[in-house]
Amino acid sequence: MKLISSYRLHGSQFRLSVLHLFLFIGLLFFNSCDKFEYSPYNDNRTGLVETNLNRKNIEKLLLNEKNDDDTVTIVYSGDTQRFYKGLHDLVNKVNTMQDVDLFVVCGDISDFGLIQEFDWVVRELKRLEVPYVCVIWNHDLAAGSNAIFTSVFGPVNESFTYKGYKFIMHDTNGREYAFSSDVPDIHWLSKQLNDSSASWFIGLSHVPPFDMDFNPALEVPYKNLFSSQPAFIASLHGHRHNTSDSYYYEDHVRYLTSNSAGKSEFLLLKFINGQMSKTIMPVE
Repeated sequence: MKLISSYRLHGSQFRLSVLHLFLFIGLLFFNSCDKFEYSPYNDNRTGLVETNLNRKNIEKLLLNEKNDDDTVTIVYSGDTQRFYKGLHDLVNKVNTMQDVDLFVVCGDISDFGLIQEFDWVVRELKRLEVPYVCVIWNHDLAAGSNAIFTSVFGPVNESFTYKGYKFIMHDTNGREYAFSSDVPDIHWLSKQLNDSSASWFIGLSHVPPFDMDFNPALEVPYKNLFSSQPAFIASLHGHRHNTSDSYYYEDHVRYLTSNSAGKSEFLLLKFINGQMSKTIMPVE
């Protein structure tokens, strides 16, 4: 019995020693990593990433609005989370393409909401030779706050009009707000769709209304709002990591989801006189 007790004691001590060793190695790793936070939701953003990037890119886009070309061409992709090599290749591909007006990301920029993840992705997006915008995603909201996104990219609900097309970027991550009655913000969306200065309307958000992470109580009001505007062309989403294209509610609104950046293809959308065409493009 003494031998068994001694063995158990030494086994416990060995496990504790191994645990302490791993904790020590972990502390060394985090202390040595440049600009790496101990907390995934550390709010110290100084010097890591830029701010208000959506608005800066929208202003860049609008500088081209007076061009004679009446076609709006969009490269549209979904989630970039962890797919840094895929995003790098996608940016390289877009930079070889002609007449692209805008690059749209409708998906998770980060996986855990780490500042470093934002920094990595922004570094890639800044290599683009065309303007880009990003909509808010559910992974940034895991801590119950959109502070990081709003600092880096700007308001979660924002719109702009380019060549007669009003792009409405909005938050549809209902589950992350415990299915709050104001996500998505139907009142704000209604005001955007009543804009008489726009000829057509395009929605940009992360979670599609037919997904389980969308607030089920708002699915019908949401889709009814879009279908009530005859000039609403398409609703673009990410989240599902695959491509889909349908008139889901059997009205005139076309709902699309896009592949993640980890896949070898992306969507090229062209808008001409209020009509949209779609081409699935290879990254290579």
